[in-house]
Amino acid sequence: MVLVQNKSEILKNVTLLDDYITKAGEKEKEFALALIKKGTCFIVLKNEGSYKFYPSRFIGYSDNNIDAHLNNEYKDGKETNPAISSILGCRPAFDLELEKEYKKYCRKLKFTPNQKGSFGVERKFWPL
Repeated sequence: MVLVQNKSEILKNVTLLDDYITKAGEKEKEFALALIKKGTCFIVLKNEGSYKFYPSRFIGYSDNNIDAHLNNEYKDGKETNPAISSILGCRPAFDLELEKEYKKYCRKLKFTPNQKGSFGVERKFWPL
């Protein structure tokens, strides 16, 4: 899979995950929610006072979708995070307020967030 090259490719994947959650079938919704629950590094969008969180391991690959992601045996945040950081001009960082907003977002999506990201790592965020 090819890594994202620009902000528009990031936003295309963001839109797709939103569609999986709100407009697609149950399989796609469960897929998207699992990504959000297991994620460690997230792109964060604020819209009309609420936040949404998008995991880098999905967002960081150009033209990603459920099939491509599930068949990508090499997907890794060690690849996607630098690509996203380069595009956004900053590295992801822990932020207590965004951590609280992430947990609120998970509850809104009707699941209990994990205490930490994958492998027990503290979650980090890129505000967009």
